[in-house]
Amino acid sequence: MALTKQTIVDKAETVKVQDHYCIQVRERNQILEDGQEISSSFHRYVLSPDHDVSQITDATVKAQFQAVMTDAVKANFTAFKEAEMYPE
Repeated sequence: MALTKQTIVDKAETVKVQDHYCIQVRERNQILEDGQEISSSFHRYVLSPDHDVSQITDATVKAQFQAVMTDAVKANFTAFKEAEMYPE
């Protein structure tokens, strides 16, 4: 009887928010006994355009982030944040 824990990214969705994007990531945490899943849970988090890309460990999520988060998207996100902080 060998128990192991495994974490996999099972979903990464790009979501449009006004004129910029965020990436919603879901990780599945699995507890396995002799290779068979006996328990699981989910952990979710959101990557905004100003996220530090060097902290993304999953290769697929990193590739998606780099493809979506262009300079234009990052500029739009900065303008969005400034508008939220200093509304007219």
